[in-house]
Amino acid sequence: MAPVLLLLWLHPGQPQVVDCIVAEVNGKALTLTDVRILQEFAIGPEHKDGDPPVTLRQTLEEAINRRVVIDLVREDIEVTKKEADDRLLLWKGRFEAEQWQERLAAYGLQEEALRPYLEEVIRYIKTIDLRFGRGVDVSRQDIERYYEEEYRPFERSLGREPKPLVQAAAEIEDRLKSEKAGQQATTWVRSLRAQAEVRINDRCLEQAR
Repeated sequence: MAPVLLLLWLHPGQPQVVDCIVAEVNGKALTLTDVRILQEFAIGPEHKDGDPPVTLRQTLEEAINRRVVIDLVREDIEVTKKEADDRLLLWKGRFEAEQWQERLAAYGLQEEALRPYLEEVIRYIKTIDLRFGRGVDVSRQDIERYYEEEYRPFERSLGREPKPLVQAAAEIEDRLKSEKAGQQATTWVRSLRAQAEVRINDRCLEQAR
């Protein structure tokens, strides 16, 4: 893929990169601005409160994975206005009101312009849930092992008395199912990506630094 750069000449001989095609997924372009917006607004199911900031490269890889899944699976998944509005509120809640407005202003955006990013993330989450949200089995032995090796030591490290196994079992089972489903989903996404045509423009990323 030949690097495509859009340049703004502020001073003679001093071009600054405004935007460029940072990747192509099955022939569809992903721009540097797309990736910067995803990073600046902490958009994505991978981002949780308390997580360290992700790099531009990590954000790009996450975006590529979502594009690959949506493009290759081709599920007809509806995204309702309420779903999009709820996720927008979730993202906004991670910022002070002034910070949120500053980010919008920096990109010349209204909140409505974030909707395509919202809908893509929601479709990705629903696609993963359809395949791995049900039917993950966890054995009693797995629950007991986790209780002894993880749950009890962690609770005591916080100065708390661990709940008896009979009380903690349901919580542990849910946690193990979530982890197991996540591992299966990660393997599945990697296999899909191996089938996709993905090209990354490293020069675009380098000039973004």
